[in-house]
Amino acid sequence: MEGKINLKEITLKEISKRANVSVSTVSAILNNNPNCFAGEKTRKRVIEIAEELGYYPNLLYRSIRSKKTNTIGLIIPHLYYSEITVDIELLESLLWEKGYHLFIGYTKNDLKKEECLIKDFLSRRVDGIIFVVGKEKENKNNEIEKIIKRNYPFITIGRFGNLNTDFITTDYYKGGYILAEHLYQMGYRNLGVVFGKNEKSDLSIEERKRGFLEYARSKNLFVKEYYLKGKEYTSMEKLIKDGEILGEEILKNKNRPDAIFASNDEIAVGIVKSAISLGIKIPEELGVCGFDNSLSSILSPVPITTIRQKKEKVAKEVVKAMIRKVENNEIKIEKFIEPELIKRDSTGIRPESLHKGKSPGLFKIEKIKRR
Repeated sequence: MEGKINLKEITLKEISKRANVSVSTVSAILNNNPNCFAGEKTRKRVIEIAEELGYYPNLLYRSIRSKKTNTIGLIIPHLYYSEITVDIELLESLLWEKGYHLFIGYTKNDLKKEECLIKDFLSRRVDGIIFVVGKEKENKNNEIEKIIKRNYPFITIGRFGNLNTDFITTDYYKGGYILAEHLYQMGYRNLGVVFGKNEKSDLSIEERKRGFLEYARSKNLFVKEYYLKGKEYTSMEKLIKDGEILGEEILKNKNRPDAIFASNDEIAVGIVKSAISLGIKIPEELGVCGFDNSLSSILSPVPITTIRQKKEKVAKEVVKAMIRKVENNEIKIEKFIEPELIKRDSTGIRPESLHKGKSPGLFKIEKIKRR
C-alpha cells in the first residue's frame, strides 16, 4: 500500500478505488448482501483489501438505517462479583450467541450516575437495558420512570418496591422459607434472626426475613430478632466483625437461641466465630445458616448452610426475556427463580436430649403474602 492511511479516512470509496469495482459492489460484499452477484474472485479481492486497510463498517450509520444496534446495556451497582445476582459472563456469552454486544456500566448505588448511564445508553441507541437492582427498596430515578412509560425494552434483575418494572429475580421469600423449614426438620425450635439496621431499605432482605417468619409462625416456633450495631458496611471484614460482636452478645445470654439465621453469609461467619470462642458446639448446641452461598460460607471455620441463588438460570431467563422484548415487543415479564438450599456442617440433626425442659414460645399465626 502506498503511503500511510488514517483509519478515519478508510471508506468504501477507498476500497472500491483499489479493487477497481463500484462502491455499491463493495458495500454489498462487506454486508453479505444476498443480492450481490459479484464473482468469488472479486469478493475475495474486496475482503482482502478491506482487511489490509483495517476497514471497520460504520455501525452508527448502519443502525440509523436499520433502527437497531444489536447492543444491550447492563447497569450494575458495583463490581463485587460475588454479590451480583446474575452470572455476568454467561449473560454476555448468551447475548453474543444471539448477535448482541453487551455494554456494562456500574453506579456504586449513586442515583445521579444511574440516570447518567441510562441517558448514555439511550443516546447510543442500545436496543434494551438490563438493570441490576442494588440495596435500595425504592428508586427515585426519573429516567427509569420515563422508559417504563415508553414501553422501552427494560428489565430489572431484582425488584423495586415502588416501580412497576418487568423483572426477573431470585425468590428471596422462598429462600427464607426453605431455611426455616430446614432448621425445623433438624430439630431446632428456639430461633434467632440477625439483620443489619437498614434491612427495611432492601426488598430482597426484607423478603427473606418474611419467608423465614412465615414458616416459623406456621409451626408456632419462637423467633427473636436481632440487629447489628453498625450502620454502614464497606467491607466483608467489617460485616464479619460486627456479626462476631453481636453473636457474642446473643450467645452469652442465658436464653440464647439454638439456631440463628443471618441475612447473609458474612454475618453468619461472625456468629460462627463467636460461638467457637465461647466453646459452643456447632451444630450440636447451635445451628447457623446464612444466605447467598458466597465464598465466606465455604471458608468459614465451620462451613455454613446457606441459600444459593441460581445466577446462571437468572442469566438465561434474562436473555430470553430481553430478546422477546426487543424482537417481538413482548411487554409484561415477571419471573421468580427458586433458590437452592446448600446443606453444610453448621446445621445438623439435634439430639432429643437438648430439647428437654424447653418450652418454645408461640406466635400468633398470620398469613404473609409476597408483595
